[in-house]
Amino acid sequence: MNEIREIGIEKEVFLLDSHGKIMEPKLYGFPRDEFEFLVELRSLPSDRLYPVLTTLHQEELQYRLRANKFGMNIIDTPTRRVYTDWIQSHWVKYNLSRFEDCDYTHNVYATPDEKRESHHLGVLDDVNDHNYKILTAGIHVHFSSRDSKTGKVIQLPIEKIVKKMDNHFKSIITSECRNLGEWEPKTHGFEYRSLPCNADTLEVLKKSFEIIRSV
Repeated sequence: MNEIREIGIEKEVFLLDSHGKIMEPKLYGFPRDEFEFLVELRSLPSDRLYPVLTTLHQEELQYRLRANKFGMNIIDTPTRRVYTDWIQSHWVKYNLSRFEDCDYTHNVYATPDEKRESHHLGVLDDVNDHNYKILTAGIHVHFSSRDSKTGKVIQLPIEKIVKKMDNHFKSIITSECRNLGEWEPKTHGFEYRSLPCNADTLEVLKKSFEIIRSV
């Protein structure tokens, strides 16, 4: 069987005004995630590194220029601190409570009957001050494999790939308070979700391609 193994990148970033306030991407024509406070930049998927890297960079440049047009900026810091009142208002405005029980994230280190805390909502409690919440932004790596003739999806060894990614990027994952072992099933394969958005994109792609080609 001839396989086509592909990688894609999805990078979450914050859109800020000149005072550092988080702006809602939808209001200014930016691609965004379902929670409406992150700009979501996507590459095209490919079985080669540079098409993924260049399409992501092109997307990022396009929306950096758009942000500049509005006197704003997009930044790839993995966390932003916001008032609890702000996130509560945002939750009501976009009816985000509908996503609270829809966590499809898995963790390779969880036992079969265990559900670990994940980043699926992108909001964490600030343990030092209940008046604040912590918003998070990550890089999601899409891994896929399909039959080159039929297009049928081929199952990848998810646990092996996730653990290899964890081992290589453990330092930045833990330093930015992300969770090791996170992944989410997709129709084309799966998405590795442990990386913070400030991880080096080229390094992420090099390692991802090395792993998917070796398993």
